[in-house]
Amino acid sequence: MVDGGPFDPDKAYKDSKLCNVLFTRELQRRLDASGVGIKANCFNPGLIVGTGLFRDQNPLFTKVFDFAATDLLKVGESTHWGGGSLEYMTLDRTVGSKGGFYYTSPPGSSKYGDAAFGEQFAPMQVSEEAQDDAKAKNLWDLSEKLVGLSS
Repeated sequence: MVDGGPFDPDKAYKDSKLCNVLFTRELQRRLDASGVGIKANCFNPGLIVGTGLFRDQNPLFTKVFDFAATDLLKVGESTHWGGGSLEYMTLDRTVGSKGGFYYTSPPGSSKYGDAAFGEQFAPMQVSEEAQDDAKAKNLWDLSEKLVGLSS
């Protein structure tokens, strides 16, 4: 775990999201300092149950949860929406003009279709912890060390 505590799957998932934002912000800081003009952003496509994320769960639970989240409660997203999120992040000129941002949308935004991209699916404010530049640099340095690189 990022904080050194015992493994907790829920916390591990949340830590992975935090590390994604911290790493992206540090990457953008370094890109800006180098003057190359490249932009880096990260995103969360939402709850997409119909992927491998739930592969270790009981298959019946997964089917029921997918139906409830996506079809009944309308808080889940389709795999089509997830792919559209990646496409938007890759091809939209507005996204590509600025870096270091975290894009996401309220649960169930796929019901708006492609019109949600740039509206509901947009840059969002991240937590104070995700804005911690010292933590971002530390994560970068630890990542370099783990893969055998040095700056």
